[in-house]
Amino acid sequence: FAYAVEVLVWGDQPRSFPGVPGAIDIGDSRVPAHYLLIIGVTVPVFVALAVFFARTDLGKALSACASNRYAARVVGISVTRMGLLSFAFGGALGGLAGVLVTPVQQVTFDTDVTLIVNGFAAAILGGLTRPAVTLAGGLLLGVGQTMIAGYIGGAYQTEVTLLLMLSVMIV
Repeated sequence: FAYAVEVLVWGDQPRSFPGVPGAIDIGDSRVPAHYLLIIGVTVPVFVALAVFFARTDLGKALSACASNRYAARVVGISVTRMGLLSFAFGGALGGLAGVLVTPVQQVTFDTDVTLIVNGFAAAILGGLTRPAVTLAGGLLLGVGQTMIAGYIGGAYQTEVTLLLMLSVMIV
């Protein structure tokens, strides 16, 4: 139903929005300035989240609820409140990611499927409990998809992502 409403309101044609103009030469390659903006925003947000989960009581309470909700409830942590807070954090981070990725990738009414598959595959590849390894898994997945698109064709990127995710899950 939501897809139908999206198509009625905004149409089904892909849209793209301008990002940061220009490119910077690094060695023999040109890197678009918007990619540097993505890196420049991702690193501090990632570090802030790592500090939040490691050093604050609220971050530790969220981690406790994710690890064992019954034990967290026994020590007095409101699991419902932590669930709502994690939903809000996820929404804020998803919104930030959407703003950053929109100039790089055309947006359609079903773009979320690709982003969800890639994000889940990166999480599986890196391990769901180790954020630094998950970030490395996401970077590895992105490089792999770009290589597949360059050598074989862009039509197989999602299939390679799913195959890689299944391989890691089986191993």
